[in-house]
Amino acid sequence: MENAVEHIKLIDGIFTTTEATDVLLSIINDKIKFHTVQSLNLKTGYEENIHESEQPIFELKKSKEIVKPIVVQAHKENYEISIDSDIVIKMTKRKQNQ
Repeated sequence: MENAVEHIKLIDGIFTTTEATDVLLSIINDKIKFHTVQSLNLKTGYEENIHESEQPIFELKKSKEIVKPIVVQAHKENYEISIDSDIVIKMTKRKQNQ
């Protein structure tokens, strides 16, 4: 079943600025929470590569800073926001430890 690919439509719609803010920021915040827990687990396990585990958190926080002004501008100018997001799931064989 290696290389099986599944496409899932996560978000597809037109939202008010309030709804769009809730949808986008809750997804980003959940991902930040996930990576924070992963990073804390690495720290308690004394893993050496802590910086790499914290990089996604940094990137997600930058994404939040991109989303906020878009939503604010849309609200000020009376726009709705269209969000379209897919998830692609692929299975690949895990490499054996050497």
